[in-house]
Amino acid sequence: MSIENGIFASDKVSQDVYEGIEHGEMSHVRSIVLHRTDSSSGLSTLNGYKSGRSVGAHFLIDESGAIIQTAHLNQKCWHVGILLSRCKEESTCSEQELLTVNKLLHQKGLSFGKRARNLSRHENKKNYPHRFPSNEDSIGIEVVGKFSLTKKNFTAPTQQQQESVAWIVNELISHYSLKLRSDVYAHGNIARKEESEGVQLLEVILREAK
Repeated sequence: MSIENGIFASDKVSQDVYEGIEHGEMSHVRSIVLHRTDSSSGLSTLNGYKSGRSVGAHFLIDESGAIIQTAHLNQKCWHVGILLSRCKEESTCSEQELLTVNKLLHQKGLSFGKRARNLSRHENKKNYPHRFPSNEDSIGIEVVGKFSLTKKNFTAPTQQQQESVAWIVNELISHYSLKLRSDVYAHGNIARKEESEGVQLLEVILREAK
């Protein structure tokens, strides 16, 4: 495996890159974020990219476990969305920072969406790891899987998907000198998304590392 000019060169990875989901140079990779597509096939995600969707991630792992690179690794993708406050989620805020966070979250006269976006902008001014990963410095990996409204969870990743996501995460960790237990995140833990998004994937990777 090698990475040159943002391309992941390996016989385990195919390339199908979409310029429409690339949004400027990413100078540093500091983390990896695990996503689920809420779809039953990788083709529907690729068709979305083809039709001009601007939101996407760097890799897609389809229902068969095949790994497809969909964006250059030296380009930012809009895959994280609205950040949560890391220190509030982890109960590590200073007294002053907690006051600031709560003020942004409960500001009167604004919709919840506006307040959440204001807090996200506040978080993005911080340096990682004092905040959660952002679009500016993280690689996104999408894994095909449908969300169940009744179960409030995504379909369990197949054995092939588990093997593929574990393999590529470990390759990326090695290449970018990241740490598995502190630089790999489930999307639902860091942003205003379904709380379960990516959690099953992270559990698989951490379990395999034991």
